[in-house]
Amino acid sequence: MNKTSAIKRGSSSLLILFVVFSFVLCSLFLILYGAHVYESVRARVDSDFSKRMSISYITNKIRACDVRGGVTIEDSGSSLRLCAEPEDPDPVYIVIYFFDGSIMEYITQDIETFDPYDGEIIMAADAFSAQPIRGGLAVSVGIDTEDISYTVSLKCA
Repeated sequence: MNKTSAIKRGSSSLLILFVVFSFVLCSLFLILYGAHVYESVRARVDSDFSKRMSISYITNKIRACDVRGGVTIEDSGSSLRLCAEPEDPDPVYIVIYFFDGSIMEYITQDIETFDPYDGEIIMAADAFSAQPIRGGLAVSVGIDTEDISYTVSLKCA
């Protein structure tokens, strides 16, 4: 009888260890899955934030130059020339344009010496266009497979 009770005690200990091990293993897989989901959500939120901030930056630049003659569409809509004070003898121009897979910004006082390689990258994109509409501009930005279009209302349009 001693031998049988020792075997029963040993098998019940193994069963308890197996249940605890199963619980630990399931908990580990649950934590790893949760970390994967969190990382995916964080990457998507970061990407969306970057897109929204870049588009907001462009929109605010356009609105800052909302004066008569301050916003000019060039190159069939692939670039914008902005100037907050076009009547100034030495105006400062902001050129927002699409070049080499990015939307770029170039600030200059002499628009004739513009070199697209000298601009600063605002955001990576596949396309950029701006078209005049009644009361403002229709701006479209292509990012990955998504086209983001928005309308900027202008007082002086």
